[in-house]
Amino acid sequence: MKKVTKLLLITMLVIFASCQKEDVKEDDSLQQEAELNFKDGNVISDGLLEEEELMFNEKSKILMEPKGSMQQKSYGSCTPDIDGLEAMLPEQVTVTTTEKPGDNAYFEVTISDTSGFLSGTEIPAWCADQDLSLENNETASFDVYSTYGDLPAGVFEHPENFDKVNWLMNQSLIGMESSNGLGEYTFGHIQYAIWLLIDDSVCQECTYLTAPTGDWNNDGNDIDQAEEIRDLALASGGGFTPSCGEQMAIVLVPDGKQSIIISKEVEEEEVPCEDCTGKVTDLTLKWDWHNDYRVKVYQRYENTCYASKIFDQVVGLDDEISLSGINHDGTFGSYLYIYVGNCYYTKIKTNCYLNIGPGYKRGVLEVVSGESSLGGELCEYEPPYQWCWWW
Repeated sequence: MKKVTKLLLITMLVIFASCQKEDVKEDDSLQQEAELNFKDGNVISDGLLEEEELMFNEKSKILMEPKGSMQQKSYGSCTPDIDGLEAMLPEQVTVTTTEKPGDNAYFEVTISDTSGFLSGTEIPAWCADQDLSLENNETASFDVYSTYGDLPAGVFEHPENFDKVNWLMNQSLIGMESSNGLGEYTFGHIQYAIWLLIDDSVCQECTYLTAPTGDWNNDGNDIDQAEEIRDLALASGGGFTPSCGEQMAIVLVPDGKQSIIISKEVEEEEVPCEDCTGKVTDLTLKWDWHNDYRVKVYQRYENTCYASKIFDQVVGLDDEISLSGINHDGTFGSYLYIYVGNCYYTKIKTNCYLNIGPGYKRGVLEVVSGESSLGGELCEYEPPYQWCWWW
């Protein structure tokens, strides 16, 4: 029994010693990374650049253009989050009309919303119903509806045309010249066109379609201009849905008063991040050092050892370095090589063998964002955990 006990104790001591060694190795690694910095203004290299790993020729002096920037890729693949916007809409808000007419809309309103999503002042609003009235300085509770959702029955004569109204909300027509030479479009022409699209009647005196005089159709062209806009919306607005950064029309319906239309910007749908898969295609790094330095970044051209320069600028504290791969598949290959001044500083593994992502650091450089070829947007970096097992 004593022998068994002694063996168990020896085994535990060996395991403890091995764990201690692992901890020391990890501490050494972290210490080396921390020392990858600057001392007395001089670069402290990580010393990991192997001989003939990166070779320079005349082409290495040329700053290469990437296949496509992150901004271009994000814009081209943007998915508007209509569902997300609709989910944020409150059921009811309190609205006070503060101007009738407004400067560039039929009303200006103040909205109070307990969720804060629609709250604001001097919000442009449009009349959506000719059958009822809403005067200036009135306050009322309004039910909130998306123009792409279910609308209350019987309130609007032509709800099928709200896609055209949404198209109209995004055309910036105010101040533009009529294509038929009838003059500049005003908010009054927009309002009249909205009635033509969704209502079965339009105003007779039209007092509030011009500010401040109320002299609607004084030159005899206003109705023709409004009909031009209506025709444009009918021709181009069928099936329209706003894209990222565009406006979506929202209908506010009170009890016994005039319904109004406001709009809200559509955000980009959040895409879930993914672990690094394939190879890294885009990377944004932050410079976390108080002095300005000229930073050059290279990658190996395709499968060769020759350096291709993809970044060359002076950067300072918290500046960002945006990089995109120049290989035929838009990737960086296995590594990015960072030079400060003319001295090698460090390299960053970009072949996804390391699950790189926001928060990963190499010396004074920190990953802010990135994408990989098969995984999309990179998730936040999680450093490997050193396990120590006990029995």
